Amino acid sequence: MPDLKEWLARLRAASITIIAILLTIVVGAFAMTDLPSSLGLVDPSTADTESEEGHDHSSHAGHDHEGHSDAESVELSRQARINMRLRTQPVSVGVYTQYIEVPGVVTEWPGRTHVAVTSPLTGVLNSILISRGELVKSGMPLFTLRLTHQDLVNTQETFLTKLGELDVEQREIERLSKIANSGAIAGKTLLTRKYERDKLLAGVRAARQSMLLHGLTEEQINEIERSRVLIREVTVYAPSIHEDRSLHHESLSQANARLAESSADRFASMAQPPTVAAHPRHIDAEFLVTELHARLGESVTAGDDLAQLSDFSQILIEGQAFQRDSRVLRQAADTGAAVQAVFEASRDGAEVVEGLKVVYIGTEVNRKSRALPFYVALPNKVERNEQSGDKRYVSWQYKPGQRLTVRLPISRIENAIVVPIDAVAEEGPERYLFVENGDHFDRIPVAVLARDSISVAIANDGQVWPGQSIAISGAHQLQMALKNKSGGAIDPHAGHNH
Repeated sequence: MPDLKEWLARLRAASITIIAILLTIVVGAFAMTDLPSSLGLVDPSTADTESEEGHDHSSHAGHDHEGHSDAESVELSRQARINMRLRTQPVSVGVYTQYIEVPGVVTEWPGRTHVAVTSPLTGVLNSILISRGELVKSGMPLFTLRLTHQDLVNTQETFLTKLGELDVEQREIERLSKIANSGAIAGKTLLTRKYERDKLLAGVRAARQSMLLHGLTEEQINEIERSRVLIREVTVYAPSIHEDRSLHHESLSQANARLAESSADRFASMAQPPTVAAHPRHIDAEFLVTELHARLGESVTAGDDLAQLSDFSQILIEGQAFQRDSRVLRQAADTGAAVQAVFEASRDGAEVVEGLKVVYIGTEVNRKSRALPFYVALPNKVERNEQSGDKRYVSWQYKPGQRLTVRLPISRIENAIVVPIDAVAEEGPERYLFVENGDHFDRIPVAVLARDSISVAIANDGQVWPGQSIAISGAHQLQMALKNKSGGAIDPHAGHNH
């Protein structure tokens, strides 16, 4: 009996397992069949429509196709936008200025850009303190010169001799003044001594002026006067630029102020510290050493070129206007109209400098090119600095010889949509903008009022309106993509009504 009970329990468990397996098979088969349709609970045509609509919503979810024609639209992925470097911006209405464009070149400003540094005296170059390409400031030492100039040596000797005689004469006048009241000497004797003193003062002033003209500074001359030792070496400094764009020798202005003093006051002031005379306000100028003619140990004479310093902070653009452009050029110069300079395109596109003014128009037409030169002021700035020890080397943003295009204003168009030239696509007589519409760009025909090498004026006729986002670059690539789409493989969206 115990064996029979155990056998029945095993049979019951096996039966339950078999029933569970059969139920699983039946349920799976039921799920794989279209039971609702087979039982007449759902219309098969309705089910097909719902299936197609389900495909439509899933494949186009998030697309904004309102007012969109598939034949006039290009869809771009995020990767495609990056590859095209596509840029967009909102449409805006404003004023379009028409320009004529003429060639130009950056050039130096005659009389302002270059400053010659010459040897003030005859001597031998003991040291050269600058190098080519270095930036120097006003007042910086440039060269030291050991004097061999015989005229300057003689002038210093005369100056010391006159100073010595003046000291002797002054002591004699002081001695005679003490005894003049006692009647021991005639008054005429004291007066004669004073006349001699005045002659010596005149000689001292003449020698001082001569040394200033030879290149010595006021401080050096005062040192000679104090120590009674001749100067053997002079230093050549970078010049100072003043408000009138002239070069001034400050020590010379001090000497001229001293010459205005009376003889007695002049002698009394010799024992006092020198006073600094007022001078024109100077500009803190910086010069680039563009040429270096001197060699260490070279013997130079007065007036020899040692170096050329250049100030490129203010330079000119030389434009070439042709005869048909002369009226526009004169109008721009007379009215002070804002002129543009367009430098050649780089990786970041063309650089446009605005707000420039015509300085003057040339007086002679070039016989070969038949062009009339004119000149536009161009402010400049340092674009790169490099420090090497205590020396500073720079590179200016605009350099003489650089080519560009000068744009002279002609007229203005009000109420126009102004876009970059790369925003407009062409096909025969038609012109198009591409308006952003979700992940699509819709091609919209527009009317072009005017154009130049940078921008285009579009008629504000309602084809596009302010606030819409348009592609401002890559319009030609979008146009090619649209043509390839219409002439290539079958569109997977063909027949869909968006």
